[in-house]
Amino acid sequence: MELVGAERPAHLADADTSLLSSVVACDVEDPAAAVEALRALDATFVGGLAFRDLCVEPLAAVGEALGFPCVSPLTARTTRNKDLCREQLRQAALPQPASRLVNGREEALEFLGKTAPGPWIVKPRDGMGSADVDLVRSPDALDAALAGRPAGVPFLVEEFVSGPEYSADGVVLGGRPVIVALAQKSLGPRFVETGHRIPADMSATQSQDVHEQVETALLAVGLTHGLFHVEFWLTEDGVVLGEIHARPGGAFIPTMAEYVRPGLELYGMYVDDALGAEPVPLPVLSRSAGMRHIIVEPPGRLVSVSGWEDAVSAQEVIAARLSVKPGDEITPVCWSADRHGFVVVEGASGADVDARLDQIQDRIVFEVTPTGQPTGSGDA
Repeated sequence: MELVGAERPAHLADADTSLLSSVVACDVEDPAAAVEALRALDATFVGGLAFRDLCVEPLAAVGEALGFPCVSPLTARTTRNKDLCREQLRQAALPQPASRLVNGREEALEFLGKTAPGPWIVKPRDGMGSADVDLVRSPDALDAALAGRPAGVPFLVEEFVSGPEYSADGVVLGGRPVIVALAQKSLGPRFVETGHRIPADMSATQSQDVHEQVETALLAVGLTHGLFHVEFWLTEDGVVLGEIHARPGGAFIPTMAEYVRPGLELYGMYVDDALGAEPVPLPVLSRSAGMRHIIVEPPGRLVSVSGWEDAVSAQEVIAARLSVKPGDEITPVCWSADRHGFVVVEGASGADVDARLDQIQDRIVFEVTPTGQPTGSGDA
């Protein structure tokens, strides 16, 4: 068996392809281009995974054209469009916030009037990375949330769900979802994710409810192959599912899942299923792991960084990267691509992981010259 990768040419320049048998350079976000490029290979495919939201529908097209089991075109479309996904979950009798796909300001105001007193969320129907997500606390604030959105493009308005956020990650085996990790999420401004920890802090009853709802949801949207990442809230009234992704979770969640369950090979489980092999028992969860995104503040010009190499050289650090350097402009974090780096650690417990991440963060000092101030008068 060989592992074939496909990626856009611009993304391959810095990619580590050492684990791949071959790499196909093509526009993996274009279904027709992906089908054409992969169809040209002399290979019999047994499965396929997408690792970015924009690749889910192209993967479905490739699977359909080349005849191997993966996410279906209908499931890909449903999970990529939040309004379609919410409707499928409602039909499966799963709790969902009121929502509506609207074509402009008047339809949005009508929805706000029917669901008052709010607050509400305005966002793209197929967005990602918390881009263009706005909290609207009153109808008077709607115009500010709509400013800059493309004219003529429908968008989603829905009731705001209050409660801590989590995610469930796993793999479908024999057509049934198997959750391997429940992660606790932390958020920053504009709902941008700032960290994740496995396992999540929740009761056995809450965990059981999550497992039941996630399985029902994935079967409702027709996700019968591959890996999944499901976001949800724990509210005063119970579990409320958010977005469903037909791909592995980002932010090193699959890696952390393997650390907390020693012996787990998440992608190995997927490959075994694709080959028709009997599934192996899920290793016991016995440790903890967590990651934190680096966010440099305030906006301005980065003058210096100190303590980074020493902080991330600790034995418990699984992975770390700093994506800014002295001289770079630090911009406000408005979506996931704006974050400035990350650190991933493992530990014996959730408290241990949180303490280690705090210690690492405290040892890293960024000196920034805020916008509008002369160089050299920056704040750490």
